Amino acid sequence: MAVQERHLLICGPEPAADWQCLHTLLASAAVVGLCRPEEEAMLRAALSPGWRHQGGRAERLCHGDTRPLLSTGAKPAAAVVVGSGGSGGKRRWCLQPLDHLQRAARALVGWPAEMCGSGHKMLPLALAGLANPLPLHHVSGLMPALRSQALDIPHRFLSRRQWRDRTQRPSLRDWGLVLVPSQLQWLMGEPGGVDWLRQLSCCWVGGAPLPPALRQQARCSGLNLSPCYGSTETSAMVTALAPRQFLAGAEGYGLPLPHVALRSVPVPGSPGVLEIRTPVLTPGFLVEGCLLPLPLENGWWRTTDSARLEPHGLQVLGRMDEAINSGGETVFPEEIEACLVGLDGLKAVLVVGVEDVHWGQRLVALYRGTVPVAVLEKAVSGRPPAERPKQWLHCPPLAPNAQGKWERRRWRSWAERNAPYGS
Repeated sequence: MAVQERHLLICGPEPAADWQCLHTLLASAAVVGLCRPEEEAMLRAALSPGWRHQGGRAERLCHGDTRPLLSTGAKPAAAVVVGSGGSGGKRRWCLQPLDHLQRAARALVGWPAEMCGSGHKMLPLALAGLANPLPLHHVSGLMPALRSQALDIPHRFLSRRQWRDRTQRPSLRDWGLVLVPSQLQWLMGEPGGVDWLRQLSCCWVGGAPLPPALRQQARCSGLNLSPCYGSTETSAMVTALAPRQFLAGAEGYGLPLPHVALRSVPVPGSPGVLEIRTPVLTPGFLVEGCLLPLPLENGWWRTTDSARLEPHGLQVLGRMDEAINSGGETVFPEEIEACLVGLDGLKAVLVVGVEDVHWGQRLVALYRGTVPVAVLEKAVSGRPPAERPKQWLHCPPLAPNAQGKWERRRWRSWAERNAPYGS
């Protein structure tokens, strides 16, 4: 009977070395779990029995079940296990076959090729290489290395110092770069950051909502941004807005890539919930060593995002599982946060719903920084009453988790402890 080695790779401060180790393991058709050191116990629990890490970067399974998790014909199929989500306070561990990731990587060959408004076909980007400051244990940090192979161009990992220290930033003229919005915002606020970003042919930004104020600032600075949408479950990026369209004023996250179909299905309290169909969806999640299949309906996977599909592509309104019912109205906190991000002195902001007798859920905004509350209130004064926070709480420790996600449940508990209504 066929067997399949299973490995646990604890990612360290040298992603290039981790990549070489991972590349070797995948070439042997192994299944490799990827995580940062702080998540080792959590990943062990998901992958148990029989996975272990000891001493080196990766350790082969020494006991337990070695039956293939996936197979193509008579041979085991190589795969990775990477973390997904975290915003709801519970990490899930997603199995992604290597051939899914490679197919998703090939989707950028010839991109962008959609028709622009004038009826002319847009030319594909000619990239000199792909640079990546994201961690390898995140699907968005894993994919650039595979995309560079598909595009046959160089790839390089960027350490934290290389992109944060002005004197260490490498020349990346005509390269592509992947960032999350918090990295983009930080770079644009640092000396030399905007000039460094201007040299890029494309800067894909995803992993979290891109606030309107930051979009406009990047557009006015002439940055070749490509806001994109995707998830671990979809092998990362499934839509991307072409830089030329971004600079021309198009909003949203672009049209689906060639291997993806999207639809917005009407549901109560929302214009529609986003559903995705693609051959690179994850087979499922690992729970205590067993594969829990991804729930599908006729091949469609229902996300937790409320969305509209418009001529320039996908418009994401907010997460359905984070929507707040306030005064009988459905409120998406991300929309409120987006109109606040970019205010002078505001370092972070998060809107949560606290149980309330009169409102159902009372909107409470947590913020970090020196911005006066009066400025925050003025910024939302034009929104409907249900979308104006009833309380503003200064929260010095406010920050996303290590994956860049907001743990809303955690911060809602903080709000409940620190500001009873009427205080």
